Amino acid sequence: MGAVTVERPAPAAAPRPSARGEGAARRPRGGVRPLAGALFLVAATAAGGVALAPSYAEPGALRAVLGAAAAVSVAVTLLLSARTGAVPALLGGFPVALGGVVGVALWRPPITGFSVEQVASALVHSGARILTSAAPTPVNVDTLTLPLLATWLAGAAAALMWHGRRTAVALLPAVLLLVGAVVLNGPVAPPAYPAAGLLAAAAAGLFAVSGTKVRDARGGGAVRVSLSAPGGGTAATRGSTLARVLGAAGLALLAVLLTTVAGPLTVSGWQARPHDPRSALEPPTPPAPALNPLSYLPEWAAEPDQPLLTVRADEPTRLRWVALGDFTGTTWLPESGYRSAGTALPAPVPPPPNATEAAVEIAVGEELPGDWLPVPGAPRAIDAPGIGFDAVSGTVAALDGPAAGRSYAVTGEVGHWRAAEMADARVPSDTALDRYRQLPAGAPALVTEIAAEIAASGPPHARAEAIAGYLRETYTFDPEVPGGHGYANLANLLVPPGEDGGGGTSEQFASAFAVLARAAGLPSRVVVGFGPGDATGENEFRVYSGDAVAWGEVYLSGFGWVPFDVTPGGEEPGGSTAPEPQSAEASDPAEPESTPDPPEDDEPATSAAGDAAGPRWGVLAAAVAGVVLGLAGLALVGVPALRRLRTHRRLAAPDPGDRVLGAWRELRDGVRLAGAPVPVSSTAAETVALAVDLLPPTAGSGHRLRELAHAVNIVGFAATGWLTADAAARIVADTRGYLAELRAGQRRLRRLTWWLDPRPLFWRAP
Repeated sequence: MGAVTVERPAPAAAPRPSARGEGAARRPRGGVRPLAGALFLVAATAAGGVALAPSYAEPGALRAVLGAAAAVSVAVTLLLSARTGAVPALLGGFPVALGGVVGVALWRPPITGFSVEQVASALVHSGARILTSAAPTPVNVDTLTLPLLATWLAGAAAALMWHGRRTAVALLPAVLLLVGAVVLNGPVAPPAYPAAGLLAAAAAGLFAVSGTKVRDARGGGAVRVSLSAPGGGTAATRGSTLARVLGAAGLALLAVLLTTVAGPLTVSGWQARPHDPRSALEPPTPPAPALNPLSYLPEWAAEPDQPLLTVRADEPTRLRWVALGDFTGTTWLPESGYRSAGTALPAPVPPPPNATEAAVEIAVGEELPGDWLPVPGAPRAIDAPGIGFDAVSGTVAALDGPAAGRSYAVTGEVGHWRAAEMADARVPSDTALDRYRQLPAGAPALVTEIAAEIAASGPPHARAEAIAGYLRETYTFDPEVPGGHGYANLANLLVPPGEDGGGGTSEQFASAFAVLARAAGLPSRVVVGFGPGDATGENEFRVYSGDAVAWGEVYLSGFGWVPFDVTPGGEEPGGSTAPEPQSAEASDPAEPESTPDPPEDDEPATSAAGDAAGPRWGVLAAAVAGVVLGLAGLALVGVPALRRLRTHRRLAAPDPGDRVLGAWRELRDGVRLAGAPVPVSSTAAETVALAVDLLPPTAGSGHRLRELAHAVNIVGFAATGWLTADAAARIVADTRGYLAELRAGQRRLRRLTWWLDPRPLFWRAP
């Protein structure tokens, strides 16, 4: 039996107290493993930014800012923690984080421009301003401060935990950051599978590069981690590093596949909609109140030649101005849920049918009142600073002053509603639409009479078109009629069906349509907008006060707010015909009874994803198959890879003492795999004797295991002294030989499944 060589270091002087703390020397300052660990920490911390980015108007800018915050945070904290304690390292990095906030404020200041007060306000109110912004969230200091500081804190906490050799705990800040990003996104961003895959890969890599340190059992201090190979060379170190990198890459790839492929397949049939945290806060800064936009229509009808807008567009385009959804019995009130918005605006839900894109440039004249900005259809992008957007009504408003004098470019989706497509559309029973069905007390009796006679039966679209047809055919346009659109004005305007009515402007007719629709049980509102105006040059149009018009809208499932032209035919003042809303073909209102009557209560709305009558068995089967294949892949590839990686880490450790203990653990695992129980209380000599008994007497390597038992006792109990590299290499070779002979002597099935058995991964190492 070969002898074990012991080296005795010279006695060391008592250590002096240090301000760096006990954990200051736990991680080596150089080498591949610390650098790789830091990179994995950065990747894990950046996963939260990857998840949050899709909910912002500029995802690339957000990823860059939060990625830089994660990298700088981890680097600064690791550098400071190597020279100070944990608390000084955490506090010392705060000025750098604050400098990052100031840099963002200079790069993307708020509406009112950069100032120290704005930076302080962003530090205090960033979270509230994210929740009161329209999605996608605009990118400025108000909406970036909270994610930046959260990413910094998560990176700093992760770095401190990893520096203290708490690898699992080091991943907790990144996990919490990712969860927070997903919750903050709500339904406005896609599932964060890529971010989860990045975090899983970073976690696998971090565990792969995080080593353990052997300590003297008698309190003699920690065993140093040496980067030199046995005999003073570097080949073993390079081989160990390469194997570690390859193993980490394999684990990362497996984690990514399980997260981004098996995960989506598993939950593909889940139709739950995330809660939107933005609904918890109301926007604190609605636009300044102006006169009701409907009240301007009589004045503009009497003086139709006032220029209001100059529009540049490839073709004539009608514009929406304000939507009014609340009726008091006297007047209609505009929507007021405006949220701060950037250049990109959220998509309408549901999207306008048969939509075409309209891109226009608008210069607002000095005569246009209020804060509302005219837009084509459902706006999707607008180049105008300091705006607010109400997603319910699709209205855009300036938050920092009146609209007069502004110039901006805007792109919108203009829908084209076709009567044939809406013939069977229903009205949703969603309680969010209840306010659009409500009529205050005091309605004229004629309102109920008209609604009951012309809109009591038929599908919702046919009933709404019947009301619009009644208004168009029974009355005339008269710009001389005094303004007003409340119950008293409607009582003077309306006549029973079959009689000839008087005149009015689009103000009265739009209000009458919305009131009659509500009396018929249809959610409705009034919208004010402008016709395309007169051409004044190539691709240029002038919009005058006489081009202003109001129309009514009814909400139908799958089609959203459907516009109806309700103003009687004839010429508007100024010589232009009354502009129609963006609805196309209308059903013939003369024969509404030709359509079968619907049930007394309209059916609830159903989403496109939920139209199927039963479960999506194909998707569920694919999900189950994906899970089964993932588990099979994990068993056939992942388990052997993880076990071989652990074996290599144990037997190729840089320090001789680590290699001896690694060989000892591999021996115990092999004996247990062979079916021999190893009591926890067994001594090294007893365990080796049990292992020798598992081989036939003619085996060549069993007797050499006694040197392993002697070396384990030296590593665990010797007061001083270290094993030489040559002795450790000889012990590892003997252990490998024994395990090869042990496996070869097993039955065929046991030999084939030796590396597929996952149990050793969960056995606690002695």
